[in-house]
Amino acid sequence: MEDRLTAEAITRHLHTTRLGRKLLIEPSVDSTNTQVKQRFGNEDEGFVLLAEEQTAGRGRLGRQFVSPAGSGLYMSIVLHPDLPLERISLLMLISAVSICEALEHQCGIWPKIKWVNDVFIRGYKCAGILTESSFSTGGSKPDFSVVGIGVNLKFDREAYPELADIAGGIWDETHHLPTRAQLAASILNAFEPWYDKLLAGESKELLQAYRSRMNCLRKRILVSSPQGQYPATCVDLTNEGNLVIVDQNGTQTILRAGEISVRL
Repeated sequence: MEDRLTAEAITRHLHTTRLGRKLLIEPSVDSTNTQVKQRFGNEDEGFVLLAEEQTAGRGRLGRQFVSPAGSGLYMSIVLHPDLPLERISLLMLISAVSICEALEHQCGIWPKIKWVNDVFIRGYKCAGILTESSFSTGGSKPDFSVVGIGVNLKFDREAYPELADIAGGIWDETHHLPTRAQLAASILNAFEPWYDKLLAGESKELLQAYRSRMNCLRKRILVSSPQGQYPATCVDLTNEGNLVIVDQNGTQTILRAGEISVRL
């Protein structure tokens, strides 16, 4: 199947009312999130920037997201969420669940979510998410938010040996690959109803959908914080999407995504 990433091909599979109804596809960018923040923050809600490749793809906590041409889906969605700051973090949960639902629907596979923003297949990271928001001085709600999504259809471990034990792709689980246009549309189709529910104040089902796919619940993890690393047990998720852990001393702590990372 020819994998041509075009606006027409994506639109053909869309069932949304807003998300993806205006698209721009670039042959190469440094980062779709960076370009949205610099050039497209004033676009209407649902605008999507996609790229064939990213030369400086970014992940959470300043990490790199390797994004070679033709081997993955790289896109950023512009949103104007009427949400308080403490609820903005749930956009990342929507993104993770939407990626999983799209892969389940398109490929018949069952990925897992590593809190807070990674999607795993067979123990390897196949997708990452970066959400960023822009605020006016003194504003309590964002002028706009951008949701960046990167999904590896295939990952060349020989080309990136330093990531061979970490990263993977959908191809590792199934050779029944969707086109990038089909996958983009499927993610947007899943994302919009979750987003509409969040705007309406409903997040219980989202949290349930996220919890059911987490790969760390009731497991031992290694927490990395500015103060160092320590072992703990992952026990739950708060209503804001933060992680509840219990350390070796039996002390319960809430971890926030902007401060902490975890490792199984």
